[in-house]
Amino acid sequence: MSRALRFLLALAAAALFAPAAASAYSWPLRPFYQQHAIRGYFNDPRLSGDEIGFHFGVDIVADDLQPVYAIEGGRVRARGLTVSIFPKRGGHHLSYWHVVPAVSSNRRVRQHQLIGHIVPGAGHVHLAEYRQGSYINPLRLGGLAPYIDDTVPQIPKLTFYSFGNPIAPENLTGFIDVTIDAFDPSPLPGPPPEWAQARLTPALIRWRIVAGPNTVRQWETAVDFRTFLLPLSLFDLVYAPGTYQNRPNRPGRYEYYLSHGLDTRLLPNGSYVLEVEALDEQENAGHASFPFTILN
Repeated sequence: MSRALRFLLALAAAALFAPAAASAYSWPLRPFYQQHAIRGYFNDPRLSGDEIGFHFGVDIVADDLQPVYAIEGGRVRARGLTVSIFPKRGGHHLSYWHVVPAVSSNRRVRQHQLIGHIVPGAGHVHLAEYRQGSYINPLRLGGLAPYIDDTVPQIPKLTFYSFGNPIAPENLTGFIDVTIDAFDPSPLPGPPPEWAQARLTPALIRWRIVAGPNTVRQWETAVDFRTFLLPLSLFDLVYAPGTYQNRPNRPGRYEYYLSHGLDTRLLPNGSYVLEVEALDEQENAGHASFPFTILN
C-alpha cells in the first residue's frame, strides 16, 4: 500500500472516529498538520558522557533557528533552553527542549503561537509530554498526528551469553542470558548524510520457545515502550552492553535482554526454536526465529 493511500485512509478513519481521536495534537513545526522526520524515539537509550537513561520524549528533526510553535495554548514556563506550556484542564502538558525562548514565563500563549527557535547546532526539537507524575509517549494513539509508520521492525541477531561471553546456540547448558538486536527503520529519513540511516527503537518486543508444533514457553514481554517512561533502575535490565544510540553518520544499535539467567535445565535436552516479535507504535510487526539446542 502506498504512503499516499495510507494517509488518505488515516484521514478517513479520523473523520469517522473524531470523538475518540479528539485528544490528538499537531506538530510544533510548520506545516502543523504534516508529518516530520523523527530521529529519536521514546524510551530509546541515552548514552552520552555522564547521561545514561531512557529518552523521555521524541526528537523531531529541524533546522537551526527554525521557528517552534505551541502545539496547544496555555501558561508558559521558560527555563534556559526549554519552554513548557501548562494547558487548561483537559489539555496536554508539553515541553519543548533545545529551544531559544521567544516568550517569557507566566505569559499565556495561544495555539500555534511562536514560542522560540531551534538552538544552533541542535538540529532538532525534543518534544516531551508529562501526565500525572510521568512522561508519556508522544507517538501513542492520541498524541502527535498525523503520524504514519509503514516500516516493519527488523530483528537481525540473537545472542546467547554465559557469564558475559557469547556462546554457540548448538550447545546451551546451565544458566544463560539471551539478547536480540532489533530496530525500527524510520518512516521518514532524517537529513542526509548525517541522519539518513538513523534507526529507531521498537515499541514492544516479546518472545516464546517452541519445539515443533508445541509451545514450551509462552509469549513473554521483554520490552514495552508504548506508553510510559521506564525508570532508570531498569536501564541495565532492558539494554545489553552492546547498545549505543544514534549519532551523526552512525546508526544506533539496540541490543535488548530477552531473559536474564534463563535456566536451560527446565527444558529437556533437544532442539528448540526461539521466536521473537517486535512491533512499532502502529503495530507493524517484525518476526524472527532462531534455532538452538540444549545439551545439559
